[in-house]
Amino acid sequence: MAAVADHRPEPCAGVTAEEILAAVVETSDDAIFTVGAECGVADWGATAERLFGLGRDDALTRRLDQLFPPHLRADVRSAGSRALSGERIVHFQSEIIRGDGLPLPVWVSLCPIPEWSDRPWGLLAITRDITEQHLAQASLAEVEGRLRDAEALAHVGSWLWDLRTGTVQWSTEFHEIHGVDPFEFDGTFTSHLGSIHPDDRDEVRTLMEQAVASARPFESEYRILRSDGQVRVLKVRAHPSVGSDGIAVGLRGIGQDVTDGLPSPLDG
Repeated sequence: MAAVADHRPEPCAGVTAEEILAAVVETSDDAIFTVGAECGVADWGATAERLFGLGRDDALTRRLDQLFPPHLRADVRSAGSRALSGERIVHFQSEIIRGDGLPLPVWVSLCPIPEWSDRPWGLLAITRDITEQHLAQASLAEVEGRLRDAEALAHVGSWLWDLRTGTVQWSTEFHEIHGVDPFEFDGTFTSHLGSIHPDDRDEVRTLMEQAVASARPFESEYRILRSDGQVRVLKVRAHPSVGSDGIAVGLRGIGQDVTDGLPSPLDG
């Protein structure tokens, strides 16, 4: 019987695993360095210099916690102690102050470096600049804040029905319109329909199910029964969210309380 050929790739001639690791460390966008068993910085490369703005000679005189602002050092010391006890610390959020004084939000991961004993030799520290994530979160929070203000001003709320999970999400103003505390709404399709007046409920359910089945929008005007017993009239417009296969995966709608007969921005 013929021998089966071994198709595993040959290692790069003359290149050691240590050299490959060094290349990874030096080209990474993250700052990668090592910390000894007493939490002193043991090795400091180009990636750490770029992120921290701190030269090698200066860094090697510091402990891990001294790379961080004074008010955060206790948390860093605690994370370092846990890691030296064998725990892997992943994406510990903190902040550094670069050598030029610029503060940077970061994620820090600490991985024990084992040796032939019960206690690690030290730690591999990986620090990632998350400034872009913070800016994105701040922008999203600003957009959400403006949306809440606009909804409150127009008395228009929004909702989302996710067919994949079966959950329904209401915006802050939609909760206000229904008089339902967000903590008392369980986010189910049943609860969404339960807020509709019993005499209108079946018709609205049919419209929603037809919109999903046909992947077409719908408009409706129906009564809701608020938690305080008031009956109000709600005007709703909804559009299906459609996947790449043309099948609806959800329904996104907006609704306004039009009980008082005021002109609605949903008209027209």
